[in-house]
Amino acid sequence: MLGVQKSMNIAESYSIILIPKDRAKVRRWVVSRQRVMGVFGLALAAGLFTLFICLGLVHYRGEYLATEDLRQKGRQYEKERVRVLARLGELEEIVGSNEKLAANLENIVGINNTPNFRVGMGGHETSQRPSLKLASVDPNMAKGGADLFDETSLKAFNLKAIDLQEEAKSVGGRLKEIYKFNPDTAFFWSSVPTITPLKGGWVTSNFGWRRSPLSGGRQLHEGVDIASPHGTPVLAAGDGLVTFSGRHGGLGNKVVIDHGYGLITVYGHNSQLLVKEGDRVKRGMMIAKVGSTGRSTGPHVHYEILVNGVPVDPARYILEQL
Repeated sequence: MLGVQKSMNIAESYSIILIPKDRAKVRRWVVSRQRVMGVFGLALAAGLFTLFICLGLVHYRGEYLATEDLRQKGRQYEKERVRVLARLGELEEIVGSNEKLAANLENIVGINNTPNFRVGMGGHETSQRPSLKLASVDPNMAKGGADLFDETSLKAFNLKAIDLQEEAKSVGGRLKEIYKFNPDTAFFWSSVPTITPLKGGWVTSNFGWRRSPLSGGRQLHEGVDIASPHGTPVLAAGDGLVTFSGRHGGLGNKVVIDHGYGLITVYGHNSQLLVKEGDRVKRGMMIAKVGSTGRSTGPHVHYEILVNGVPVDPARYILEQL
């Protein structure tokens, strides 16, 4: 039994012997068991460390690919978000433009069921209706990530789309009502003075109370002054009958057109008159040329609209921007 036990004991040292093929000296090294175990332990640790690094690299690569996929989707979502916002913005501008048109047309025909909405000659507008702007969507939302179309943003998009749809239906109904307002629809709309008498001009004085550029006193300006170079064509704002063409007081060379339905337009300070009393004119027809006759400080046309003899703001009738 003792012999068996001794044979099972682990050796305390090991020999490494190198025997060359020729008759050179045999080399022998004695290595202790502790050194052998140490080397084996280091080799095992190195192997485990290498395996850990490899597994980590594989895991990191998977995470990187997954993250890159999310980034790519985030970029796609961002592009889609910008596209949707841009499209909704375009639709809002179209609805707003139609709202402006409906408001002006309602003013023309005398329908007073619109919100407090008016457009000035410079294109400025005021309205008390709720804004359709997306208050709950930040246009500078951080790019990237999957939260671009989160529940709040999607709800805001849907609400805006619903608002635009309802507003478009409302404006469409109002336009139909306006169009049917006058039984003689075609003749009525061709007669209404809806265009500006000058192309490319700019407003130098609006309708309303102002300080006179000549006397300095306060006076009611019964039309708008639209400046343009001398000789620029002056156009008829609507179909009608010329009831006056000649020189008249402070307005110098003046043209007056009766459009029917109680509507009259006046064009003053012209350098040359191209129509005479009794002529029939069409909307957009050249009737005079810009000048500075009468009481004037420079070339422009003084443009008036009278409804049943009462001067009104021409901005209520002009359906185009200068």
